[in-house]
Amino acid sequence: MTINFTKILKDNLLRISQKELSKIHKYKDAHKGEDCYFFGNGVTLKWFDFKEFSNKITIGAGHLPLHRSFTDLNAKYILLTEPFWFYPELITKYLTNSVSQPSLSKEYRNVIKNNPDTQFFLNLSNFLVIKSKNISFMFRDIIDPRLPANFITNKISSFDGSLRVAILLAIYMGFDHIYLVGCDYTHVPSRDLHWYEKGRGIFVPHENYEKDFLKVAKEFIDITTITLDGTSDFIDSVTYKEHTGVEPIYRENTELLDEKSMKILNTWHDYRIY
Repeated sequence: MTINFTKILKDNLLRISQKELSKIHKYKDAHKGEDCYFFGNGVTLKWFDFKEFSNKITIGAGHLPLHRSFTDLNAKYILLTEPFWFYPELITKYLTNSVSQPSLSKEYRNVIKNNPDTQFFLNLSNFLVIKSKNISFMFRDIIDPRLPANFITNKISSFDGSLRVAILLAIYMGFDHIYLVGCDYTHVPSRDLHWYEKGRGIFVPHENYEKDFLKVAKEFIDITTITLDGTSDFIDSVTYKEHTGVEPIYRENTELLDEKSMKILNTWHDYRIY
């Protein structure tokens, strides 16, 4: 008989961690009536001055704290939703098919420690191996009896990738409007590449990107994507210059990262850092 250790671990984690998962309840409607930014990892961030985005709360994707200008943002929340991300690589290869970045996950413990005023939302699977006052855990959904029957998670899967989770959290926290920054797949035309990689990106079409999810999400929150110079198919768009009043200026990744971070990111074979 084959024993599925991954299933056993997930099932038992969910059972024993209800109290931990319920800690997210304190964020319900915490920002009711406010607007926010969600910063993804798209290459267009290379053209954007973070000081121009300090006027609203930022929800950020996982690598954002490595950016030299991270402290220019009002980054209250960071998402790192990959499962088993903080486990040793020797273990993760038996637990998940997700990306394993041992050097980066080791450094990320320092990121969490050095940013005590930022709340980090991690996948529940990491519950056994990392703890901190500024960590909250999520798993598949937000379980809160106060939520209405027609809440977004009852209409469409909302825990699949950082964009969906960011919009889910923004809705749960009561934000009225979320501006997407560096979410380049929502742009027309759209670019491939991360801001921390070398180069200006490659134009690649991403037709119907998150079309179904965004259609449902717009029932709960206004969504605008901030582009470099393009538009968007399914949501409102505004260019960086229109939004900020200043011209975009390109900077290479060597200007956005310190050498230590570049070397750590370069350990992942899919990233082109140098």
